[in-house]
Amino acid sequence: MSSKLKVAVLGVGGVGQVCADELVKSDYLDKLVLGDIATGPAELLADELRGLTSATIEVYQVDASNTDSVASILHDIDLVLHAGLPEFNFNVMEACLRTKTSYIDMASVSPAGLKEQLSWDQKFKDAGILGIMGLGCDPGFSNIAARYAVDQMDTVESISIRDGDNSEVDYDGFCTYFSPQTAISECLAKPNYWTAEHGEQFYPTPFANKEEFEFPEPIGWLDTYNVEHEESTTLGETIGRAKGCKYVDFKYALHPDFVNTLQVLSYLGLDDDEKINVKGVSVAPRDVVVTTMPKPADLAGKIHGYSCVGAFVKGTQGNHKLEMFVYTMANHDEVFQKTEFQATVWQTGVPPIAAVDLIAEGKLTLKGCIPSELIDPVPFFERLKARGMEWNVITKTSPLLKMASNI
Repeated sequence: MSSKLKVAVLGVGGVGQVCADELVKSDYLDKLVLGDIATGPAELLADELRGLTSATIEVYQVDASNTDSVASILHDIDLVLHAGLPEFNFNVMEACLRTKTSYIDMASVSPAGLKEQLSWDQKFKDAGILGIMGLGCDPGFSNIAARYAVDQMDTVESISIRDGDNSEVDYDGFCTYFSPQTAISECLAKPNYWTAEHGEQFYPTPFANKEEFEFPEPIGWLDTYNVEHEESTTLGETIGRAKGCKYVDFKYALHPDFVNTLQVLSYLGLDDDEKINVKGVSVAPRDVVVTTMPKPADLAGKIHGYSCVGAFVKGTQGNHKLEMFVYTMANHDEVFQKTEFQATVWQTGVPPIAAVDLIAEGKLTLKGCIPSELIDPVPFFERLKARGMEWNVITKTSPLLKMASNI
């Protein structure tokens, strides 16, 4: 029997809307709080959801940059899902410490930011609460997919997270399928990677090491690039090193037009988040760019194609080499027809709810701050599938070559 939970969703954009929509399907939901700096969309969503659940639904104006503002809505909340901008993670985490509220986010502001979040582990343990860092699709599903593959192997050589999308969008301008702020900042940062010898390191320039990767059909071969991402920060140490892993990275399939646009933005300094004075007005150049772009939620129904995220892990099992690609794939049109969301935000919003399911069932009882790969993959994937998010495995094996004996 599941425990009743009071849950807050902070940030009611595309991903937050998916989280709320999934939560109201749960018998364990006792109360749902929707918090955002702009309450209009949250009020509309609340009106839609109230007829689908017996749980209480409340809407509050919340400034995620202000710890007091966040804490004011958490006094009786068991768990908060932070679906807003990663730059406010620490404000929300501090509020959670004050109110003893468990915490899940979907991304960190940077590798250094993730490490600092994880350094709050003892604080969260002392408060008796759980904090899960980076539990969306990637990071999130991708970390747990890597853990699933690593668990099947005796030794691990490498862990490669791959994200590909072959879709087209009914929009003529520059857009991203997830948070524009996050997309711009992570793609233009120096890409991180991990080696057993040196730990986390960084390639000197964005869009490093272009290579083709074969995603499952109907996507197929796409050009991918190393991009800054959370998985490369943690997977080597948490699950890789003990089995001999030598290398971890993340690569993102990017269209040439997208790459070119970001390079131009960087050249012009329009990716900068430091405010400048423009005719007496203080403004961050990146905010100007983002304001001209559509919100990811507004692209629902306008994206056509497939999205795939997975972990490609090489290693050994017994006397065989083993390669596993553990992945999830979604068709944007099919997801929209079923849910009215576009696939990328849906794939990001469902995984944290699978973790909430496990918490409600008493099957995720950890305390402290953890990366998502420390969640047991098997029950997590069961809850994910029950919510309609499929996962699959492609496996390739070959015999290990035996060493020739000395003569």
